[in-house]
Amino acid sequence: MPTTNPYFSSTTGYSGEQALVNSLVIEQIAMFGVDLLYMPRENINLDSLLHESTKDVFQLAMSIPMYIKSFDGYDNSIEILSKFGVRSSDELTLIMSRSQWTTYYAPFVKNLYNNQSGRDSLAENNHLEGQTSRRPKEGDLIYFPFDDGIFEIKYVQFDQPFFQLGKGYIFELQCEKFEYSGEDFETGVPQIDEVPGRSAFPNLQFTFDEGGTGSFTFQETVEIYDVSGTDYSEPEEFFRLYDDPGLIRRVPHVEATVATWNIVTRQLALSNVTDQDPMQIDRVTGNTDISKFATSLVIGKTSGARWVSVSSEQVEKPFDDAKNIQDEFNLIKVYDQQDVNPFNFY
Repeated sequence: MPTTNPYFSSTTGYSGEQALVNSLVIEQIAMFGVDLLYMPRENINLDSLLHESTKDVFQLAMSIPMYIKSFDGYDNSIEILSKFGVRSSDELTLIMSRSQWTTYYAPFVKNLYNNQSGRDSLAENNHLEGQTSRRPKEGDLIYFPFDDGIFEIKYVQFDQPFFQLGKGYIFELQCEKFEYSGEDFETGVPQIDEVPGRSAFPNLQFTFDEGGTGSFTFQETVEIYDVSGTDYSEPEEFFRLYDDPGLIRRVPHVEATVATWNIVTRQLALSNVTDQDPMQIDRVTGNTDISKFATSLVIGKTSGARWVSVSSEQVEKPFDDAKNIQDEFNLIKVYDQQDVNPFNFY
């Protein structure tokens, strides 16, 4: 029976030739690639039937050299305005060495999954639990430092180029911009672990008086005290804040998370404010511009910074028309002080 020439085979190859191609791949990635942080996804309480986990955690960030195949820009780079807000469709194609993954990085990932499951470090991964160390996995993340962004692996190609000399030498990772949905980040890399804070829109902004001390840090918790009736040295005993039914509550202090801090303009934007007044109407003007935080002492729990505000305002969330609607209503409404509204906060 006729066969191909065993001395000139393009499909089987020889170990020496395969090693040469593999060395050339590693060299090209080392010369023209970049070091990116790879984060394997850990599934917590995985449902074996639906293959979904109630919580995902990222605890490891490995520096891996990769070549950016889409070197001339993001693939399919457009901004889409959906019913959930602005959605970025940036895509990225990356290439990593298969032999480097198998030799250096797979043991770390395997040990991570085994420790998570309470198995011996040399045991095989449980693929029914969504664990694999044999190749990069869909759902894992890659930190892209050039735009301070995180990309999620959507598909891993392992047959490109198509079995050159009878073997594969690279993993081609097709990635999309990561959309945060409640995952925990505990990698020890500040730029990555700050991801949950980026998703929270600031909803309260302070402008401070001169003479404050210290500087707030990103994502630290601050305490807000009422100093409207003092000489600014000691806070009031409590805030007098309304709840939704219109009843006054005594709140010793309010906590929030630092979103942005500009020490030059002395402006601080906060998110996750634990307590705020609902909209209230000013008895004199009829406008909804009452702020209990106009004169407040803000103290950073980590940095120890202390600043006293001269004004505060609620920050509009993206695509939130509540303030625009209220401003238009203020222009056309007729306000009668004799007309008492039983549902107001008077």
